[in-house]
Amino acid sequence: MATVIFKPTEACNARCIYCDVVQKKPRAPVTMPLETLELFFSRINEFLREKPGEEMEVIWHGGEPLLLGPDYFYQAFHFQEKHCAQTGSRIRHSIQSNLTLFSREFTDVMKKLGITSFGTSYDPIENLRGLGRKRDSQAYNRRFMEGIRLVEEEGFGWGIIYVVTKLSLAKPLEIFRFLSNFSPSGAFMFNPVLLYGRELEHLKVTPEEYADFLGAIFPVWWRHRNEFPQVEPFSSLVGNLLEDSRSLMCCDSGACAHHHINLLADGSMSQCGRSADWGLLDYGSIFDKSFSEVLADPQRDVLLERNTILPETKCKGCRFWDICHGGCPLDAWSASRSFLHKSEWCYAKKGFIEKYFEPLVNPCAIAGEGWMAKEDSPPPSAQPRKKGRTRKSKPAPEKEESGDLPWINPIGGLGDTLMISGVLKQVVEKDPTRRFNLVARTKYRPMLEGHPAIAHIGHPPPGAGFISTNYWDHMDYRSPGRRAFQILARIFGLKPVEERLYVPWELEDDPAFLELFPWKSRNVLICQSSDSPRKQMGIEKWEALVEMLAGDQVGVFQAGKMQDRYIRGAYSLLGLTTPRQLINLVRHFDAVVTSDNFIMHAAHLCGTPAVVLWGPTDHRVYGYSGQIHLQSQADCEYPGGCLGPENGHLYQIICPQGPAHCLNTLPLATIYRAVMGLLEKP
Repeated sequence: MATVIFKPTEACNARCIYCDVVQKKPRAPVTMPLETLELFFSRINEFLREKPGEEMEVIWHGGEPLLLGPDYFYQAFHFQEKHCAQTGSRIRHSIQSNLTLFSREFTDVMKKLGITSFGTSYDPIENLRGLGRKRDSQAYNRRFMEGIRLVEEEGFGWGIIYVVTKLSLAKPLEIFRFLSNFSPSGAFMFNPVLLYGRELEHLKVTPEEYADFLGAIFPVWWRHRNEFPQVEPFSSLVGNLLEDSRSLMCCDSGACAHHHINLLADGSMSQCGRSADWGLLDYGSIFDKSFSEVLADPQRDVLLERNTILPETKCKGCRFWDICHGGCPLDAWSASRSFLHKSEWCYAKKGFIEKYFEPLVNPCAIAGEGWMAKEDSPPPSAQPRKKGRTRKSKPAPEKEESGDLPWINPIGGLGDTLMISGVLKQVVEKDPTRRFNLVARTKYRPMLEGHPAIAHIGHPPPGAGFISTNYWDHMDYRSPGRRAFQILARIFGLKPVEERLYVPWELEDDPAFLELFPWKSRNVLICQSSDSPRKQMGIEKWEALVEMLAGDQVGVFQAGKMQDRYIRGAYSLLGLTTPRQLINLVRHFDAVVTSDNFIMHAAHLCGTPAVVLWGPTDHRVYGYSGQIHLQSQADCEYPGGCLGPENGHLYQIICPQGPAHCLNTLPLATIYRAVMGLLEKP
């Protein structure tokens, strides 16, 4: 795939201390004119038409691309639609942003461009990243937190690049714990700070120091690798060294000469962002050259020569050549003024693998110190400080933040949060002195605020201890029929318990709100909604069910998100209720018809009869006693359900069987009879 690192602006609202862009005088124009932007998409179309088998990745970079504003991105989408009508399906957009300027106005156009996730950066150490000339890190942090809250609410993912500086070296495990509990998917990457030619000695790290930093973290990550599968460079090294699944970044691929182009606001093109910053490998202007001509520029020959010269010289005999290729040629040039040298960071990769990686994952391969062969113990230099749990005779006030209390960072959906809440309620019933801090995540705070087990809601300090609620990676989850609720109970030290859900507020009615509903003598709440398309029955079958129920004079109301598809014939509540309001409302229905989602859990909480439709997940794991469970039988490669253990990557992917997927095989007559059976009970 050809890749354009697209920098339509070099302006930035931040002044991060190690950023090359903000240190140099920006070119004119600072922002790419719309005429050049239109030419860019014309060039993309030209390239893709010349090469029918190719795709083009456009990485929006900067500067800070969100400074451009939503209208600029709409113009980009317009130009893509105009010039790439036949090739647009082969264009992939991604973006790197500090997120301090993200607002809901960006949502629509980002999704039009196919952007589903943001790459970003963050550092809990103060005065490294900050806004304005004074590098205000507190303002940066506030706006960054607001940015990720909005990003998550708008349905985007995000991942962090963490830049390792000398200030990081004293607390590798604290930083790892902070990042792994800060990012909702646990996705982040460690990169060494690159400060070539700049006098920032208090930040510089050597390759050996970087290797030791990673080495202090690796044993802990290895032990929890299923919980945090997307931590780089660890996850890629596991694939490259243990599973033979090549996943190389551009700096290690030895192939950047074939597919990388950097484009600046003035239309100038070069190899990558750093080559542009340093005035190297200038490939000319987009006004004069096509992308095909740029990728054939003879200056790229020296980058290709590395692959033949280095294995016979600087990298001769290195057993890691296939996963390193001498490292980034720009790193090599910066250190030696030659592209035909290997990067000094090769020593970091080789040293980390030989000193830390191999002795731990294969203890018999290389003799090492005793700790290396033990998966349960980090090296002595990386041992975390032991913290005792302080038992309090009285519950801590809500405003108190205690470093003694473990933190909970809930992940999953709102239904999972109801289960966690129910487990925590039984924890404090068993031991009233046991309390927890809650990470202030986007959608969980309203559900757990005021909970008797929660002492404080906020952001964990470095070194905080955590209890993971990720039952998906628990060994018990791999056993057929093991209940999710009971796994959560075990995580918090409880033996099998009553599967009782809980909310920390009184269920109260809003009479004025209820008067708005066109109630009938019998009323059913339906919900097709799910974050996974695999858990959604087809809209046509839902509409047929509504028609049958309406024929029996049953009032049918649809709950869900604003973006859900409306089911014709139902009274729409889409996007009109908060989760708390919806829980209060569920109590007023005679029955609920839903799939494996939040409404299913809410029905159990409220004691409302429910018919639950199952396919990709197993009712024995999630469904509740007393509900009617209609489990379809999957006719595919996942007979036990495609969203079981080790298949989390399928969650957001549409079932390849399309309309024939498992939930659509549930007989409509069976669903109808089950609902009417509930309604006809006295």
